[in-house]
Amino acid sequence: MMEKECVDYFKTNPGFRRLFEGLKEKYRSLGNLGGLVKLNNITETEKEALSGLFRKDYYSKKSATIKVDLIYKALEGTKFQGVDLEKVVRGYFKGDLISKKEERNSHNSQKALFFEKIILDFNGTKAFHWLDYLLKNKANAYRLLSQNYERDKANLRNKLVLVMKALNKLSFDSSNLTRLALFSSNISRNPHTFDDNTLAGNLLIYGIIYFLEMDYPQSAEDRAEVLYRAGLIKDEISNYTTINGFVAYKDGEVHKGWHGFYQNNEPVNINLWNLSEIDTLSTPFKSIFIFENPTVFSQVLEVLKDKKPSLVCTYGQLKLASLVFLDKLAANVDKIYYSGDFDPEGLQIADKLKTRYEEKLILWRFSKEEYDSIKSTKVIEGERMKKLDKIKSPHLQSLADHIREEGFAGYQELLTQMYIEDIEKIICILSSKYMV
Repeated sequence: MMEKECVDYFKTNPGFRRLFEGLKEKYRSLGNLGGLVKLNNITETEKEALSGLFRKDYYSKKSATIKVDLIYKALEGTKFQGVDLEKVVRGYFKGDLISKKEERNSHNSQKALFFEKIILDFNGTKAFHWLDYLLKNKANAYRLLSQNYERDKANLRNKLVLVMKALNKLSFDSSNLTRLALFSSNISRNPHTFDDNTLAGNLLIYGIIYFLEMDYPQSAEDRAEVLYRAGLIKDEISNYTTINGFVAYKDGEVHKGWHGFYQNNEPVNINLWNLSEIDTLSTPFKSIFIFENPTVFSQVLEVLKDKKPSLVCTYGQLKLASLVFLDKLAANVDKIYYSGDFDPEGLQIADKLKTRYEEKLILWRFSKEEYDSIKSTKVIEGERMKKLDKIKSPHLQSLADHIREEGFAGYQELLTQMYIEDIEKIICILSSKYMV
C-alpha cells in the first residue's frame, strides 16, 4: 500500500519522469538499483521537483548527478520511509522493469523452447541428431539459425521443418539420384525451396555436411558435389567434362555408345546424366592425363590420336562431372597425371585432386622449374593470390610460395610439346607391359 502511494506521488509530478527513467536504465544495466543517475539540461519543472525531494537548491544548476542512495535518504522522515524503491520503480513503469541479464535469460529460454518444439517432432530421426548436435554444440548451422530466429521466427520454423523432412528423405547414395527440383517439390510443393542462397537451401547443405563430415562448400561446384553425395543432382546436362580414350561398362557389359567414340578416337563431352548410366570405366594403359586447358587437350589429342591416349579436360575448373568421372575410374587405373596453369586456380585444382586421389595423382610438369621456364608477365592480383593460402599439399605449398614471391602466372600452353613427348614415352612403355 505504501509503495502504491509513493508511486502515485512520483507519477503526479512530471519533474520526476527523467529521474525514474534513469533508475530504470540503472536496473536494466546492473540488475539492481545503484550507482548514479545523471540528468543533463534539467528543466524548471525538474529543478523544482528535485529541490523539493532532496531539500537542496537545484534552481541554479544546469544538470544534476544523483546517487541512488540519496533517494532512500530523501524519503527518510517522510511517510514513505522504509519503502522498497525497486517496487516503487517497478510500479511506476507498471511492472516493466527487467535487467539485461534477466532479459537475456528470458530470451534464451524462449529460444530454447522454440527449437525444442521443433526437434521433438523429429525424435529418433536423422534430422533430430543433426539439430540436437548443432544446438548443443553451437556448431554447424547454429549461427544461421540464430540470425534468422531474431529476424523472422515464423519463417525460420517453416523452413527448418522442411529441411528436417528433407534430411530424413535423402538417400545419401550417389547411385540413387533424385533431381533437386523434383525432390524440393515433393517436400514443399515448390521446386525452388532448396535453391542456392535461400535459407532452406543453405540449411539443407549444413545438414548434409554434418552427416558426410565435410566442410561447408565454398564454390558452386563444391556445393553440387555435396548434393550429389547426398543423392541429389542439380544440373545433370550442362555439368560435363571432356574425355578421350575410355571404355565404359554397365551391368558388366561394354557400353556401346561410349565404345563408339573410343573406337573412332573421338573426344566426347560426358555429362552427369551419361555418368549416371554407367557403373565403371577403364583405360587400356591404366594411366590417364588431365589438362586444365582445352587448347592443350585438343593439340595433344590431334598429335597423338592414333595412340588412343586417355585424356581429360577440366576447362579451368573442377566440375562435379570431372570428379564423378574420375571416381568411377580410379579403382581401375594406376596413375592419374595432372598438369594445369601455374596460377591460384590451377593449383587449387591440383590440390583437390591430390587430396582426393593421393598417391595415384601425379603432379606432372608442375614444378618450380617448369613455372620459371614459362612464367608470363600476367600479374596475379591480391584477391586471387589469397587463394594460394588454402593449398594443403606440401609440394604445392612450396610451389605456391614461389609463385607468390614471383607474382606472375604461368600458362601450360607453352609446355604442350613436353606433354606430347611425355605421353608418347609413357604409352610406349605401357603398351608392352599391358600388351596393347
